[in-house]
Amino acid sequence: MVPIISSCKKDEIPQNNDTLPKDTIDKTTYIEKMFELYVLNSANVITLAVDSSGNNITQQYLDETIYLRKNTYYEGPLEIFAGGTKYIGTWNSNSDYSNLTFKIEGRPEFAFFDSPWRFTYKSLTLLKLAPVVNPGQKTLHLEKK
Repeated sequence: MVPIISSCKKDEIPQNNDTLPKDTIDKTTYIEKMFELYVLNSANVITLAVDSSGNNITQQYLDETIYLRKNTYYEGPLEIFAGGTKYIGTWNSNSDYSNLTFKIEGRPEFAFFDSPWRFTYKSLTLLKLAPVVNPGQKTLHLEKK
């Protein structure tokens, strides 16, 4: 049996990235890429909404589709399509995507979103959230369409 040996000359090995244009070096983190891929600009529907007292209020949100649009990886416009109307607010997240805040007006039921939320579960198709402070039984599930 003959061993296979690969070789290269020392001057063929790049010594550093100084020869690459700066815009070809990707500075986004893995978590930013995943958030963009699975959450940003995706159509989401509310599959469960429970208020602080434990009342299931999902029925109020069945006609809504929610989009988190991207300005940066950590903030941007929040769009909710409800009853044939587009409502625009804002969303923002902290640096590790453990918290999410929504600000939107236009319908009385949007007041439900007005609290900082923390993620309790994340998957490719489902996000589960609960308020950061005094959650009671309040919960929100967003499912990717």
